[in-house]
Amino acid sequence: MVHGDAPEQCTARLGLTVAGALVNRGVLTVGLLGAGALAGEYLALLPDLLPTVSQVSLFDHDERAADELWDRLVEPMRRRGVQLCVDRHVRDVVRGADLVLPVDAGHAVPLRASWLAAGAVVLNLGERCLPTPLRTAADVLLTAAEPRAVLLAVLVRRLHGPRLVVVDLAG
Repeated sequence: MVHGDAPEQCTARLGLTVAGALVNRGVLTVGLLGAGALAGEYLALLPDLLPTVSQVSLFDHDERAADELWDRLVEPMRRRGVQLCVDRHVRDVVRGADLVLPVDAGHAVPLRASWLAAGAVVLNLGERCLPTPLRTAADVLLTAAEPRAVLLAVLVRRLHGPRLVVVDLAG
């Protein structure tokens, strides 16, 4: 924890640090599911912690919240080389994304493994666990941020190139 960070900023920093270890070297696209405070922190930290990200697609059930977050951050993100867009369907946000960040604690966002690109990493640090079908579809399932567990997941990722890595640290 960095002194003075808000809880959402600490969560986002932890999440992006773990993601940085697990994503393929050239991660370019992120699917962000939710437009609350944690989503804003992820967007603020993304260019620094994952500098190879060039595009973020955003979805929220509350279209107005998604549009407001886009309005607030599209220019700062563009200046840092990241294109930010809003999509109206979860499937469109996650299809082709290298990293998927479900951050909507208010209501569950439907997310299916069949929508995800080969090699995708799904990182959930929210209050609710991901749906069981998504967890069981994972080739690598990480449920603790304990350093040895993260290291093992990274090694498996590098050696075997799993189709789907799910990090579910909810709770």
